[in-house]
Amino acid sequence: MVEPSTDVAARGGLPEARIQAPRRLRIPLVWIIPLVAALIGLFLAGRAFYEQGPSVTLQFKTGAGLEAGKTRIKYKDVDVGLITSIALSEDGSSVIASAQFPRSAARLLVQDTRFWVVSARVSGGTVSGLGTLLSGAHIDMDVGQSSEPRRDFVALEQPPVVTMDVPGRAFVLHAATLGSLSVGTPVYFRRVEAGQVTGFRLDESGRRLDIQIFVKAPYDRFVSPATRFWDISGVDLKLSADGLQVTAESLTAVMSGGLAFLTPEDGNAGDAEPAPAGHVFRLFRTQDEAMRQPQQVVETYVLRFAESVRGLSVGAPVTLRGITVGEVKAINVDFDSKSADLGLLVEVDLYPRLLHVRSSPPRQAPAPSSRPVLDRMITNGLRAQLRSGNLVTGQLYVALDFFPDAPRAAADWTQTPPQLPTTKGSLEELQATLARVMGKLDKLPIEQIGNDLRQTMARLSSTLAQTEALAKRVDALIAGEGRDTLVAARATLEEAQGAMANGRKLLASEAPLQQDLRLTLQELTRAAQALRELTDALERNPEAVLRGKPEEQP
Repeated sequence: MVEPSTDVAARGGLPEARIQAPRRLRIPLVWIIPLVAALIGLFLAGRAFYEQGPSVTLQFKTGAGLEAGKTRIKYKDVDVGLITSIALSEDGSSVIASAQFPRSAARLLVQDTRFWVVSARVSGGTVSGLGTLLSGAHIDMDVGQSSEPRRDFVALEQPPVVTMDVPGRAFVLHAATLGSLSVGTPVYFRRVEAGQVTGFRLDESGRRLDIQIFVKAPYDRFVSPATRFWDISGVDLKLSADGLQVTAESLTAVMSGGLAFLTPEDGNAGDAEPAPAGHVFRLFRTQDEAMRQPQQVVETYVLRFAESVRGLSVGAPVTLRGITVGEVKAINVDFDSKSADLGLLVEVDLYPRLLHVRSSPPRQAPAPSSRPVLDRMITNGLRAQLRSGNLVTGQLYVALDFFPDAPRAAADWTQTPPQLPTTKGSLEELQATLARVMGKLDKLPIEQIGNDLRQTMARLSSTLAQTEALAKRVDALIAGEGRDTLVAARATLEEAQGAMANGRKLLASEAPLQQDLRLTLQELTRAAQALRELTDALERNPEAVLRGKPEEQP
């Protein structure tokens, strides 16, 4: 800038220009605040962009409880994501929700990660998600163990029973039916809850169910290949010689069902290696069936009965004088069209080791060593018989016992499987005996005997009346009533003699009345003796009415 000089006179009246340096640009203080705000905004935007994680799509069956911008995604009760948008799928069969996760949560989104909606639920005997009644539903997640990332997931319809971070092992049980089991049913070990049922599915053949269970640590180390699993749902009632026995695990097992497992004593539970994950076990119906020792040697025989087998079921025991030596395998009908003979074939499995008989491998024809032993036993009277095993339910079982008075018989070794001889059941014999006694009683002429007795009593009464009248007349004669009295007495004596003669004829041994009366009394004596013998037998063995004639010692 040029400024005029003040010394005008000294320069001839003209102002002198001066050169002045330019001033620096200055920013007003009022612009500092917007500048700082802009810098902070840029910093926050950059930080948000840096921390922003992956975007994930979740597929749900329905959109119940989901709200865009409000529904949180939690892991271990910590917010790790947010639902940003919700829309229907193209075919309208499901709901597609978009979720935003921070960068730090990217490692949680792997192949086997699972999502589900948490809401108030009542399942079996448990109630969950009550906190969502006030805070609203949210989405929970279970982080998988895979290392491969994933960005689209299909949410579970039900929460998983066991999360992946719970230590333990999963196993599979093969069962014929599901019964009262369901997802979440507890699994007990010595009445301690050790696991749960995680799922079930029908196999491809449709003949059995595969039940998945999970046993938590440290109880999973007690599961070995020799472990037995059985169903403990409900209450088990058993009526035996020891009385009524009631068995139940817990109130939860009674109400919602349950499973239990245990390793037999000879299974070397302490020394055996734990079963690997995914090992397959058989699910038994009861503890007795599960803990029954499997027989390595089994021989199959067939028994033919002509009587009803109502009450005999597959699995019923086969006993030898009270010791279980086998079980019933199958029951079939045997009808001979030529003779019109109807019989019932009961196929049984016998365990030669319990009989102390050596045999060949299981499911094969009997070895030559067992045939001579059974033949000798059959010669001594060994027979198979149906007997009542339960007084209340009427269940039957097969008893092998010796009957020395039984007709001679032999085993049919030409059949496959061989056929052993049988005898009638004790209950049927008792019914036949009672039928014979009742038949004899029906044949007695009870009405005729009664009529004869009434006639005899009438005649005896008339004789006594005549005798009494005779006594009165004799008394009058002794009192001296005169000649007329003597004549009357003579007549009375003659009448008495006639009455006595009639009485002698009536009481003579060859008289028809005496013969009829004697026969009648003999029949009554035999009937009374038969009833006395039956009464004495029932007093000694009152259970014979249901269980049959007591066993006879060979």
